[in-house]
Amino acid sequence: MEITDILEVKAGQNTKKKAFKIYIDYTYAFLLYENEIKHLQLSKGTDISQDTYEAILEDIILKRAKHKALNMLKYSDKTEKEIYIRLKNEYYNDDIIERTIEYLKDYNYLNDERYALNYIRSRKETESILAIKNKLLSKGINKKVLDKIIAREYEISDDEDNDPEILAIKKIIGKYCDDITNLSFEKKIRLINMLERKGFNSEKINKCM
Repeated sequence: MEITDILEVKAGQNTKKKAFKIYIDYTYAFLLYENEIKHLQLSKGTDISQDTYEAILEDIILKRAKHKALNMLKYSDKTEKEIYIRLKNEYYNDDIIERTIEYLKDYNYLNDERYALNYIRSRKETESILAIKNKLLSKGINKKVLDKIIAREYEISDDEDNDPEILAIKKIIGKYCDDITNLSFEKKIRLINMLERKGFNSEKINKCM
């Protein structure tokens, strides 16, 4: 195994250290910082053993990926897709990313179902089901898992006043005007259009209007 190229790239966020993409046998292998390259005495044309290669992956690359992922989760929950994209953008390969994600899941630092449940509960009385669902799908939440959570959280009740979407529509109307009966026809149409753009069900909009 030979190091065939070392290319400088823009380092990750919040660091001024110089970073370099290391190519082995003309294939990208991993990213190292300048001090790590000096410590390992690596240069273009250097032969690298399988043991050294695996030690770099385990002791430097994987460890750093876990640390970066944990820092991402320090202040707010994330989805698997968000972790994947961030690490991919910082030049980690798929194997390292998958192992990092599995590590986070094993310790319950990362849980897409928990993320989706908390997201829905924090927004279901201010946003439409459609808007919430589209946002969570874009964040990589599994559709089948999401459908089950939505069905449970939006379980139909005989009391329409407890319907989260009805409550959300009423809140938006309340912010739009003090008394809907005083609105002109044009403003009512504008309000209806706004609610529809937000993804609310037309039948529920009409009930609230």
